[in-house]
Amino acid sequence: MKNLFHSTTLRLTAWYTLILLFISLLFSIVVFQISSAELRRSFGPTPQSDTLFFIDHDAAQAWRNEHVKEGMSRLVGQLVLFNLSVLATGAAGSYLLARRTLEPIEQAMEAQTRFSSDAAHELRTPLTIMQSEIEVGLRNASATKADYTSLLQSNLDEVEHMRTLTDRLLLLANQNDLVLAPTSLESVAIEAVNRSIPLAQSKHITVENEVGPLNVQGNADSLTDLLFILVDNAIKYSPTKSTIRLQGHTKGHVAEVTVSDNGTGISPDDLPHIFDRFYRADTSRSSQNVAGHGLGLSIAQRIIEVHDGTIVATNNAKKGATFTITLPLA
Repeated sequence: MKNLFHSTTLRLTAWYTLILLFISLLFSIVVFQISSAELRRSFGPTPQSDTLFFIDHDAAQAWRNEHVKEGMSRLVGQLVLFNLSVLATGAAGSYLLARRTLEPIEQAMEAQTRFSSDAAHELRTPLTIMQSEIEVGLRNASATKADYTSLLQSNLDEVEHMRTLTDRLLLLANQNDLVLAPTSLESVAIEAVNRSIPLAQSKHITVENEVGPLNVQGNADSLTDLLFILVDNAIKYSPTKSTIRLQGHTKGHVAEVTVSDNGTGISPDDLPHIFDRFYRADTSRSSQNVAGHGLGLSIAQRIIEVHDGTIVATNNAKKGATFTITLPLA
């Protein structure tokens, strides 16, 4: 792909340079025509007059022709130098412009390639596990009903893993063209917290919802997914019997909502990458093997982008991490 964009950049540079050179040559022709006409007018024929009988008109004409020729020669030289300068500087500028034009496309294609590769890897892992288990089960002539039940249960777990992954990939891709309308963040926060209750109870974690009446311009379902992702993420990386707090308030023309936990925080090395697709900072935030695909925070960021908001992750001064989102007020 690098070679493709390099060759495309060179072709685009050549086209930019040709267009610039054409304009420069057209300008030079116009300048030459106007300047040569002005030279000829300035050194035009000496008027015939009885008072100028002593002037050698042939010599004067030769002198005029020489000066016109010399002036036009200098003009041509200057125009040639001008066009060479335009060619050199224009080629350099055209290359930079071509790179700047293609850079977002190149980055998007690289991101898409990485995404496809990562998604294929994530899907290949459960398929490989299922294939290996089935092959072993088929070769085991003495396998019992309990063995096959265990095999099917393991395969069912891997199918659920793939289904969850594909659901999240679809959610990530289907955040375009959302219908935005005045939405109550208070209701959204309540729904998100209610969804997280089973996981919070399993770790004896308290989720405190302090989001009051706030109306933003958004999509209720997507914003519920957003807050649930942040609360779910906080629960997964928090110790048992800890507290997670949701808070909301207005700040200028936006609503600001924070989700804070009491975990170990986020490693400085991981902090710039936590919103990358399939990136998981398990080792930095928890010693536990936290299940997941590394897509949750990517989905959260995508939802925020569609709502023209922002999302930022920071470490707390004492302990844990805080995710802060801002959304335009309704």
